[in-house]
Amino acid sequence: MNFLKKEIKQILIEKQHRKYTKQVSDQKLSYPEWITQQEEKIKTENITKNEFRCRFLNLAECGSRDFLSAVENSDVEILILAVAEGELSEQSIPLICREFSSNKDLILAYGDEDVLEDGVRRSPWFKPDWSPDTFLSCFYFGSLVAVKKSSILGVLQRVKFYNDTEGDGFKISSLYQLLQVLLEEENCFALRNESTVKVSHISEILFHAKREGYEQIKSWKLTETAEEGELINGNQGHDSGHLISVIIPSKDNPQVLFTCINSFLKITKSEIPYETLIIDNGSKEENRQTILQEIEACHQQMSDIGGFQGISYHYEPMDFNFSSMCNLGAERAKGDLLLFLNDDMEILFPNWLSLLAEKALLPYAGAVGAKLLYPDSDMIQHVGITNLRVGPVHKLQFLSDKEEHYYGRNRGVHNMLAVTGACLMVRAQVFQQVGGFSEELAVAFNDVDLCYRIYEEGYYNIQRNDVTLYHHESISRGKDGESEEKQQRLMRERDILYEKHQELYSRDPFYHKYLINDMLVAEYAPAYYCQATLKMPWAKVGKRKKLPECVKEDGCVMIGVEVATDIRKWKCGTAAESVESKKDQEEYGFYFQGYSFVVGADNACYKRTLLLQNKTSGEVVCISVENKYRLDIKMNANDQLNVDLTGFAARVKMEDVPHGSYRLGMLAEDKCSRQKLVNWSNWVFEE
Repeated sequence: MNFLKKEIKQILIEKQHRKYTKQVSDQKLSYPEWITQQEEKIKTENITKNEFRCRFLNLAECGSRDFLSAVENSDVEILILAVAEGELSEQSIPLICREFSSNKDLILAYGDEDVLEDGVRRSPWFKPDWSPDTFLSCFYFGSLVAVKKSSILGVLQRVKFYNDTEGDGFKISSLYQLLQVLLEEENCFALRNESTVKVSHISEILFHAKREGYEQIKSWKLTETAEEGELINGNQGHDSGHLISVIIPSKDNPQVLFTCINSFLKITKSEIPYETLIIDNGSKEENRQTILQEIEACHQQMSDIGGFQGISYHYEPMDFNFSSMCNLGAERAKGDLLLFLNDDMEILFPNWLSLLAEKALLPYAGAVGAKLLYPDSDMIQHVGITNLRVGPVHKLQFLSDKEEHYYGRNRGVHNMLAVTGACLMVRAQVFQQVGGFSEELAVAFNDVDLCYRIYEEGYYNIQRNDVTLYHHESISRGKDGESEEKQQRLMRERDILYEKHQELYSRDPFYHKYLINDMLVAEYAPAYYCQATLKMPWAKVGKRKKLPECVKEDGCVMIGVEVATDIRKWKCGTAAESVESKKDQEEYGFYFQGYSFVVGADNACYKRTLLLQNKTSGEVVCISVENKYRLDIKMNANDQLNVDLTGFAARVKMEDVPHGSYRLGMLAEDKCSRQKLVNWSNWVFEE
């Protein structure tokens, strides 16, 4: 009998594996397959190559003499310059011509690229829109750039070309220097002007590079050209006429607070004077006295230290509101530069303050942030904030900073849509111009909202990943989302954020449309990694008062909820009742998305059912889910068996979910045995 049971079970396992293998095959796309699908959607047939006279010049195969001859003597309007060996994509010239024909002010265009290796396309490099500070940090334009010839002629005499000989190839540094002078001449390092765009990012693949040249381009940094700031607005960061006001909100954390302040005072070497303001919203009397004593000790130790302008203590009991505390500090600050600093920061390097100020003082600069690592580790906590459909996220969080991620996104300096308020410097004039922190956002997203308003005023927010601090994250108030109450508050404040910035919902000019936008993936991953979509039938929904007794609650069922919301809200980023497309009956419903797998088990054998348990009645709503391919989970959980289809998604009719507040869970049923497991997330869904 036992032998027969084993045989039957083996037959069932093989059946599940065949089914699973087919599902993976049906959903799994390679990069060449996926990018071909995207490119088939592009309409270029109405643009002919003859509308603009172009010349393609591969600088990897010629020297400066050839380049100068092409600029001065050729009868063309646009020069398409490749600095690595490779070939133009089929759509390259039509798209470049379209871009220049549609914008008379355009002087330069660049696009995305990939590697063509043994006839197969690989390694896509999807780039941000025009990012002045990223350009000053690295040649992120990459292997191909198109420039208006007349614009180059105007600055040609101002550039010193390196003495590269015939056949040695045109140096990247020569082109970089030429473009830097050109962009400076054309005032491209200035506030954004949406009506006059002079540098354009064509967000499609324009070039197929050979591997060797590609590796050289993506790793090229400012090693042979002028140091940053020499040509662009001078080295303003060391002007002695400025004062930095360091604003530190803190309550009942004197030990943490003075770990921060002492590391600041002992390590920082700044040519710009700075004052420190502690904003206390109601510490206990014992802690208040400790803080006053520590301040006095600091004054005695630092009395003869250059740059130190003292510490002031502002005690005003109030309910916790990070925005109010920061605004109070800004009102009392004397400096023209404001640095908002969490009390749980730890300073690591002497010149960090000067480097932040160097950027913040540039006329086009908005908020300036630093790289934050988790204490005593190389684990990334923050390298800038990216705006996804799921909300603002810290890309690369929890990854090792020893590795270089996605063409150096954790290195150098980059323009980002937002930086964290844990360490944020901004000119007082800019801060006042946008109205400071929104006190409507008491806990979360107040820094994001500030940065979005700064961006909307035309400034560029800047992330300095060459400035590193330790962040003892959320010691004061715990981590967002660790409880149902905090998760609900986080969702409410996220809604407020996008009600204020509807045009930025699901859009980030510094994050490419072909990168994953609608789920939580730490890496900068191409969208083909995950295949979740709203295009699915309505889910089958069943209701029961309670789960069967045979269901065992077990933490080995991993569940991560990424989306649980009204479909119209997910698509449009606003409250469902305000969406104009109400008449579309297919939008009357809810969308659920996430990932789930059973640790230590063969996941090909499990059927998953999403559970919504009413927090009042205990009634359970059972929702069938579609399995979704998740390459990101497969790569990160490579010690687990058959986790390709760990993604889940479900589209549920509104009438199938009774009004109420629900916790979300996942039921995992082994189809080859009687085992039924369940686990619950901390996500709360309210209908």
